[in-house]
Amino acid sequence: MTEPVLAIRDLELTFGRWRRSKVLHGVSLHVRAGEKVALVGESGSGKSVTARLAMGLLQETGNVDVAGSIRVDGVEAAAGGRQIRRLRGRRVAMIFQDPTSALNPAFRIRGQFREVLRTAEPGLSDREADARAEAALAEVSIPDPARALNSYAFQLSGGMNQRVMIAMALANRPSLLIADEPGTALDVTVQAQTLELMRDLAATRGTAVLLISHNLGVVREFADRVYVIYRGRIVEHARTAQLFSDPRHPYTRALLAAIPKISGGGLPDLPERSPDFENPRIVHEGCAEPWELRP
Repeated sequence: MTEPVLAIRDLELTFGRWRRSKVLHGVSLHVRAGEKVALVGESGSGKSVTARLAMGLLQETGNVDVAGSIRVDGVEAAAGGRQIRRLRGRRVAMIFQDPTSALNPAFRIRGQFREVLRTAEPGLSDREADARAEAALAEVSIPDPARALNSYAFQLSGGMNQRVMIAMALANRPSLLIADEPGTALDVTVQAQTLELMRDLAATRGTAVLLISHNLGVVREFADRVYVIYRGRIVEHARTAQLFSDPRHPYTRALLAAIPKISGGGLPDLPERSPDFENPRIVHEGCAEPWELRP
């Protein structure tokens, strides 16, 4: 088989210089061309930092130690550096959860969109770039693309900014797309259109998609495989249908049981004791360790 577009093996991440906190513990996952893979877990479990490491966005921030391997489109990215920076925007793109931190408030959307398109095609003229930008914005249901291009980010709503960011990420048709909660500020109709765009990229262009989401309903409909991460560890991995029909780890079962129901009811308890991050071993009652992940 060909090498996965994204291959993470035994990834470990430690923050801090004096008081050190290890937040990722041997994370391994992969996404092949044309696959749609989801990474799920509660807030603070390590989903977004894993994605940012894959983009090379944390390695140069200081006070960060990374061990293990991250191969992105054949390039080793664990240490960050020039090679992974060359891939960003061309072969690898990310949809961030918070559009206000991803868009520059000092520049119009038009200039930022041109910059994104020219990372893949440096010789693109202004007219060609603007035409492609308007088409990309129309794909995510922005009713007046020309007006949006002439606006600053602070002149648009949160939902509109998120659509702009999604359009930018999809514009160059990357080989790897990492989507971190792409539908947070969107209504369900536009969210469905965005997921359909990503599904079409995977099917027609072979784009590898890593979806980070709390919405297990979306994950069930969209993903081919699912990784479950808890306190910086992958605790379960299975095909989507298998994971939802036969969850094996107590944390996975607790996540599925926490899906809101019309009948109401409280949230399930997860019987476990977990020390702080300086001593992060997790012991689940009635569970043997280590867990053998399903292929």
